[in-house]
Amino acid sequence: MNRLDHTKSALLIILLCLGYQAAPVLAETQVTECEKHGEAETAIRITSDRLESDHEMRWVEFTGNVMATQDDGVITADRMKVFYKPGGHTSMGAGAIEKIVSQGNVKIVFDNKTKTAVADKAVYLADQEVLELSGGDPRVWSGKNMVRGKKITLFQAENRTLVEGAGKDQVEATLYVKEGGGLTK
Repeated sequence: MNRLDHTKSALLIILLCLGYQAAPVLAETQVTECEKHGEAETAIRITSDRLESDHEMRWVEFTGNVMATQDDGVITADRMKVFYKPGGHTSMGAGAIEKIVSQGNVKIVFDNKTKTAVADKAVYLADQEVLELSGGDPRVWSGKNMVRGKKITLFQAENRTLVEGAGKDQVEATLYVKEGGGLTK
């Protein structure tokens, strides 16, 4: 284990011992009051070169080679800032995630690895289950199908997508259809 790994491990242990509310965002899923009341929990594992946090402002920022995984989803970016709600029933209980802002070379693989999104910036609003992609050349692929625009908003709870252009930059979609199911047939 190198010095950076020791530092990360030590920081996580210190945060856990102090009851720091963001620690469960960094740690594996633990038995908590949520599980005792039948609410499902899932672990989010985030790795990066650096971590900075502000307990009072309720955020944790990861910078450098960021990779976040949860279930079948993976987000990679240059930096990621996780905002969380106030804690739960115990000193160890972190509040739910409020918002995640990823910036720089953002790539998201989700929906059982059937969709991929890229952009310079991605904002996920947890309560609304909305993912906003902007900056750079935002694109989303599902299989060979692709959409591109200046801003792409995925309304996950509604299974709906909004793709917006700007000025001369129109929305573009490439859709593959079965033979005989196109525009002219």
